[in-house]
Amino acid sequence: MAHYGSYGEDAALGDLLDGDESMGWDGFTEIVGDDSGDDSGAEFVGDDNLGASKRQARSNSVKQAMQRKRIAAGALLRNLPPRSAREFVIGLGSTALPGLSSANIAVQPQVIFRPERIVIPSNLAADFLITDVKVGKNSQLVSPGAIPAVVFVENAFGVRLKMDTAQIAQFITISVTNQNGAARNFQGAIIGPAVE
Repeated sequence: MAHYGSYGEDAALGDLLDGDESMGWDGFTEIVGDDSGDDSGAEFVGDDNLGASKRQARSNSVKQAMQRKRIAAGALLRNLPPRSAREFVIGLGSTALPGLSSANIAVQPQVIFRPERIVIPSNLAADFLITDVKVGKNSQLVSPGAIPAVVFVENAFGVRLKMDTAQIAQFITISVTNQNGAARNFQGAIIGPAVE
């Protein structure tokens, strides 16, 4: 018959796993083996007289109790790597701006997304200035000051940026100013890698 200290043979496994001070985790480790790694070899000390099926049932009970203990402690939570990564584009829509006015255009990607390129159609770009680009609350410009939108036309090169990563549903905001006296529609897109 196995000896379990002050618990006796019929002690509840939950009591054992709750860690009574008279036994401690070291005593429990002697009974079932090391808590880290595989528990498949866990056996009770001194249970040679038990039948194989009884030993297996007791070992399974201990494994299940240890599993519940780990779940309760959060030990089974783990970070899962992204399933896929690819280049995505997010549209900025079409925003009507009266002459000499400004607007903030905000989009919310539904996957983790890092903006790398802003694209503004060349037939509109001459009329607009980019006054800020934000991911969440953080500006992506190194200093205040307007940038001519023609810097980001579709055939521009060398304008790939590495902005902050936008988490799911976090706003990406582009502040634009219509520098023409007449009303204009602003349109554009943002391209960058996304993971999900």
